[in-house]
Amino acid sequence: MPIYAFTDESSVEHELFYNSSDVPKIGDTVQSDGKTLTRVASFVLDTAGIARKTHQYPYVSRALPRNLEGADCNKLGQPVIRSQAHERDIASRHDMDKS
Repeated sequence: MPIYAFTDESSVEHELFYNSSDVPKIGDTVQSDGKTLTRVASFVLDTAGIARKTHQYPYVSRALPRNLEGADCNKLGQPVIRSQAHERDIASRHDMDKS
């Protein structure tokens, strides 16, 4: 089940699981643990994808761990991804996936 974002009266964010067919609409309220929560929009950004589409290859990844084996790094230790094949190789080598 997917996770959806909600906020309480104090603007503290909460995450709740819902089937996609049952999720409340943005702005709707639900009761959870004695609190009234309001559904809010939430977005997961694929920062590597944005960098790739905006800057093309090569690009400096700010999402990958510093000094990553198999990639050249800039002076800050951030990996430099040279191509889509290199990106796939790094992901495979370090058992990573896009999430």
